[in-house]
Amino acid sequence: MTRQEHAQFTVYAEEAAIPRYQRAWVWGVAALAVLLCGIVAGWLFGDAGSDAGSDLRLAGRSMELDGVALLAQQEAVNEHLRERIARLEQALDGDACGPAALEALTQGARDP
Repeated sequence: MTRQEHAQFTVYAEEAAIPRYQRAWVWGVAALAVLLCGIVAGWLFGDAGSDAGSDLRLAGRSMELDGVALLAQQEAVNEHLRERIARLEQALDGDACGPAALEALTQGARDP
């Protein structure tokens, strides 16, 4: 019994018995469903991605402002180091074992 007839559909016992055009329709409908799901997912994620693009622009602007603040902070650290180097050079120009030189040399150990 390979084939059972019903009023609205036919049931096939084996896959090979299914007519070729019906198998093509099933695969075509499945491919169309996958395509439509991909389009909907792309639309949804693409819409979310447009907001992310503006967030990236804001993050870039924030990083630019952070860069300016970091540059100012680095300049302050550099100026502090220049002053310290100048004090060390002055201390070492005279008596390297004197109290002024020792104070200048040990001050670096206490400063962060």
